[in-house]
Amino acid sequence: MLLVSTAKHNIQELKQIEEYVDGYELGIGLEEKNRKLCEELGEKIFTIHNLPAIRTDHDKNFMMNPAVDPQGSARMVKKMVERVNSFLPEWKLYGIHGGLRGKIKGPNDFVIKGPKLTVQQCIKNISRFSHLLKKENLLTTVALENIYGADNDSPAIGMDETELGEIAKHIDLLLDLGHMAVNCAYQNTNLNQMNFNNLPLKEVHISFLRSEIKKYSVKYLDKNLMYWDHHPYTETEVNQQILEVAQKMKKRTEIITIEITGTPEEIESSLEKLQILR
Repeated sequence: MLLVSTAKHNIQELKQIEEYVDGYELGIGLEEKNRKLCEELGEKIFTIHNLPAIRTDHDKNFMMNPAVDPQGSARMVKKMVERVNSFLPEWKLYGIHGGLRGKIKGPNDFVIKGPKLTVQQCIKNISRFSHLLKKENLLTTVALENIYGADNDSPAIGMDETELGEIAKHIDLLLDLGHMAVNCAYQNTNLNQMNFNNLPLKEVHISFLRSEIKKYSVKYLDKNLMYWDHHPYTETEVNQQILEVAQKMKKRTEIITIEITGTPEEIESSLEKLQILR
């Protein structure tokens, strides 16, 4: 099943590309907009991502970060699931960010302020988070997504397959290949050297890196604060590997979701390339 995220798209744009996908993932957006999306596309919305129905300033500035704040993150998951259920009664999976290894201001500032937690402490917090979700009968419908930090001083949890394997002992995973590609660049290694074979993957996100990022090297990342932001496909070594690894992942998971924006021509061209994943 090949989905496309509704984030940064209006209904007209999503309908124009519906022949290229099997359905949609309800992405981050204001509640009013997402209610309208569900009214128009509800039968084809199969998954939900992170904070899809924002209402208050508190919600808007809340970064889902179970690696640091398991109790607050679990409360937000419950709140968002209840909110979405009020206008989207049927869906398959709710994907949330795994978080960074420290406190940050919010979803638009990935720089850790203050002390950084060890990987071991982050795993303990994620274990607590999963326990709280299980008590609310939500654990089986949630998958934890790997992300990347703002720089080497703000590391994320789930930076490599070893950390993902530890996380997967407590909760199923959503693997974002664009995020993982950034993590690989921090570590000067290629994405196709990663081993994801034993991970319980519920969903894979396809996201591409900016065209300026030619290779897996920190020197390219230092020049671009937003390495990934729903970019269209461009012919770079990094993006080619993301596409190659995605083909391998097709056998591992039922759901592959594309996160993409750009001009209509860029989006169409990118989606044509991604038809190999259907």
